[in-house]
This record gives sequence, structure tokens and C-alpha cells, in this order.
Amino acid sequence: MHRSSATNLEKTRVRTGTPRQPRRTLGVAAVATLIGGAALGSAAMPGTANATVQPVATPIPLTSVPTDGATGIRTEVPVSVTAQSGEQLASVTLAAPDGATVPGSLNPQGTVWTAADHLRTHTKYTLTAVGVSSDGTQVTRTSSFTTFAPSADSQLKFQTTEPQNGDLVGVGMPILVQFTHSVTDRAAVEKALVVQTDPPQAGHWSWLSDARLDWRPESYWQPGTKVRVSLNLDGVPAGSDQYGGSDTSFAFNVGRKQVSVVDLSKHEMTVYQNGNTVRTMPVTGGKPGDDTWGGTMAVIDKASDVHMTSRSVGFGDAYDIPDVRWAIHLTYSGTYIHAAPWSVGSQGYANVSHGCVGLSTDRAAWLFSNTLPGDLVQVVNSPKTVSPGNGYGDWMESWNQWLSGSAVKV
Repeated sequence: MHRSSATNLEKTRVRTGTPRQPRRTLGVAAVATLIGGAALGSAAMPGTANATVQPVATPIPLTSVPTDGATGIRTEVPVSVTAQSGEQLASVTLAAPDGATVPGSLNPQGTVWTAADHLRTHTKYTLTAVGVSSDGTQVTRTSSFTTFAPSADSQLKFQTTEPQNGDLVGVGMPILVQFTHSVTDRAAVEKALVVQTDPPQAGHWSWLSDARLDWRPESYWQPGTKVRVSLNLDGVPAGSDQYGGSDTSFAFNVGRKQVSVVDLSKHEMTVYQNGNTVRTMPVTGGKPGDDTWGGTMAVIDKASDVHMTSRSVGFGDAYDIPDVRWAIHLTYSGTYIHAAPWSVGSQGYANVSHGCVGLSTDRAAWLFSNTLPGDLVQVVNSPKTVSPGNGYGDWMESWNQWLSGSAVKV
């Protein structure tokens, strides 16, 4: 451990009481000194044999890591302060210039404080520690150090986060975090991402790929829930010599509960809001061999006009429609609910699409206007099942399955 030089200590004089022999004159040598060597108290004035000074205890030695003035400090380096010579620590604060502090804890003896979290990159931290002796004497030590700035190619960043700040979403909306690179130390990254809900709801993160992490409640969101997401990625040691490059945060609100059930055998869709049936409509689904994905999905997004091409989903030259109206996006593989005026004659009777769910234009417009991102769509009686990562299929897993995808076990 490196012992701090006297020039790094900032001594606070504390009176220790009246000397037992009040008539005894104490010279300067009997008084503790400031860090720079200047005497505390004053010598006896000439001609005043009864003059006294108040003695101050010897400065308490405090040792900190990193040392004062250090630069290029890695963000995972453990910051600590140690009180020596049998003394104790009264308080320790580790703060960034914006006032944000790093939490920490004292050992049972009160002699060692250790930071409990990683540091941010490219940041000058100030460490302020107060030590206390058995007679109540205090010494305050301040030091500072600066963390390193990782190179651009070693920074882990956010590629996508959903929902967007201020969004109103349905009860099935997961919180999605897509990173720019695969993550090696998943646990370190996961621990840095915080979700707060009002009212409180049980939920957890789960890794759907090496670069994608979702958070969902144990069951669907309670309507009216307010959610705050703090992604404290800056400085997180993510493994493979990668470090989190920045923080971000956002908030969103949960609206009413809407579930649309698409029955491919009956060729119909029933829309429920807050448990009540609000509309039943004829539909057409994917024809045999091009079946619509089955399972529970949450709406990704929607657009009033989408250019749909068969090549984009691996169907060759089967179709190229530049202006598909009222499109509600369900899977990354290209499943939508949309207006399909060319198949109205089959809606309610047969499945004839390439995998999407088709409605008449007026019915599709109604559904579009009544749909939020995160609304639930359940497709039943399909021969194939959507995977959790194909869009927002998070609800395809039981709670235990979901938890098994976390790097931080509960």
C-alpha cells in the first residue's frame, strides 16, 4: 500500500480539553503540526508564564488506492481507503464532477472502506475520507484520480433500446437492449441495468442472444404502470477487454390491456380490452407451408404504409407491394397484421397469405388506430411456434425458463 505524503492531508484541528496542569507552559514542539509543517496553536507569549495552548493529536495516517493524482485508472480497479495505527474511518465519499457518488462499505472494524461499484470512464474522481482517533481527533484526506478513456473499438455501446422515452405501450411490451457487440461478461453488464416500476412488479433480465438482453415482468404489466429504466453502462468491464461506453435512461407508461386472439382454424380475430370483447373480425392467415407464426407476440411497431417484398423474407419473386396499408409489425421475420383488400373473399374462410394476417382495409384501419406497441397478439391453431427473439416473443417462455436466461441468478 502506498502511504500518502503529508502534502495530501488536510488536517482539521479538534480541541482535546484543558491540560491537567494549567500552569504548565507547552512549547511549539508539544503541538501537532499541519501537513505542510506549520505549527498548530501558539507558543507562550513573552512574559506570560501561565499562557497555555491546546495540544492536538498526531495526524491519523490514511492510505487510499488509487494514489493521489493517478491517471489512466481502469474502471474495475477497486477503490479503497484504509485507516492505520488502530484508528477508524468516520466517512468516505467518492464523487464524480457531476456529484454522482460511488457506493461503498466499511469492514466490521471500521478501518477499511471499499467501493462497491465500477467507475465511469474518462472521469476525474475526488475521494474524501475522514479518520477518527480514540480521543475524537479527526483528519480529513482528499485525493483525486482520473479513469482511462477506452478506444472506440473497445467500447460496448447501445445499438437499440426500446421502448422510447415517453412511449405509451401495451401490457406485453418488454424492455429491449441491443448492444453493438457480443457481451462476454454478461453478469457485470446485467447488474448495471436497473428497472424501477410504480407500482412495484416482479421482473427480470434475460439474454436472448450474446448481444440482446430483455426485461419483462413475471406476468403482463399492470395497466397504468410507470417504468423508469437506467442503463448504467459507462465503464462496465464487459469482458474481452471491452468497456461500457455510455449511460442512458428513459421512462415509459403502460396503457390498457389489449389482447387480440387470431384463430387460424376459424379464420377470425377477436380483440379484447381489459378482459372485454370489443370486436370480432374475419381474417386470413398463412397458407399451408407458409403458415403464420403461432404463439404469443407483442406488437413491435406499426406503420400506415409499408413496402412489402417477398425477397426481404426469402420468398423469391412471389410479391412486391409498395403500399401495404395499416401494417402492425409482429416478427422480425416479416409477420404483420395488415390490410389485404386482394384477399377479402377468403377472409373468414381460408388461409391464403404468405404468413401475414390479412384484414379488409376498414377493419385493418380500426385495429391500427386501436393498437399500441406492446399490445398482445395470440395466434392459435398454427403448426409452428415463434421463438422468443423473433420480435417480442418473450412471453413464449415460462417464468422459470425466462430466469434461466439471466446471468444474475435470483
